Amino acid sequence: MYNPIKKERQLEALEILEQKILKLLNSVDILKQENKKLADKVKEKEEEARGLKQEIKDLLAERDQVKQKVADLIKKAEEF
Repeated sequence: MYNPIKKERQLEALEILEQKILKLLNSVDILKQENKKLADKVKEKEEEARGLKQEIKDLLAERDQVKQKVADLIKKAEEF
């Protein structure tokens, strides 16, 4: 037997489900966009960290050269 009230409730439930699915898909899309932005930031920060590591390496090498020059000057001064 056909029950219009039951059918109407089923359609309402289906519409609610459809709206929830659409909202979920929209949320997934937003999260994907945010994830991409964050991944780009991570990549940028990793590149920055590599550059800073190289700068530290260069500065340490320069410091060692200066220390050696100072040691040589002290040695020459002591020999004088």
